[in-house]
Amino acid sequence: MSKDPKDRPYLTPTEVANWMMVSPVTVRGWAQRNLLQAEVTPGGHRRFRREEVERFARQWNPAGNKGPLRVLIVDDDMGVVGFLRELIDGGDYDVVVETAHNGFDAGCLAQSFVPDVMLLDLMMPGLSGTEVCRQIKQSAGLDSVRVIAMSGYLTAENESELLAAGAERCIAKPIDGMALLKAMGLEV
Repeated sequence: MSKDPKDRPYLTPTEVANWMMVSPVTVRGWAQRNLLQAEVTPGGHRRFRREEVERFARQWNPAGNKGPLRVLIVDDDMGVVGFLRELIDGGDYDVVVETAHNGFDAGCLAQSFVPDVMLLDLMMPGLSGTEVCRQIKQSAGLDSVRVIAMSGYLTAENESELLAAGAERCIAKPIDGMALLKAMGLEV
């Protein structure tokens, strides 16, 4: 029998994680969200059909791969959303953009879209940007999402809270488009 797990018909979560270069927790999260179909053994362990893992691998888009950068824009100001979408979509960048207009929708969309980068407004109705960031960073499979926070009211205090919640950086509004593109890794 082959020692290479990719040659076997069923794989364990750890084998899938090693293959996909993620943690087993991420694989379990994919299975729980029905993104990656699993079968359960009589002992309650998940096993993944090799063909299913291959299918998933073809559509999966982790940060840093050669596929398009997946960007989720979260802002309740439609003008800002339009500006950011035009800035990102309008260039010669290999990107896929989705938008949400409040914290609740951002959390739901992040689970299905699984962005590489989230551009997140601080002040929104319902959930604040800080709370959205905290929840994203605590969600299995989303903890590696790069969060770039944006605010028209950026203070040292709320910047500190955002960074503590997991944002990688905070950008003041009005947004400097070139600085944002550089922060996202789209411009050098």
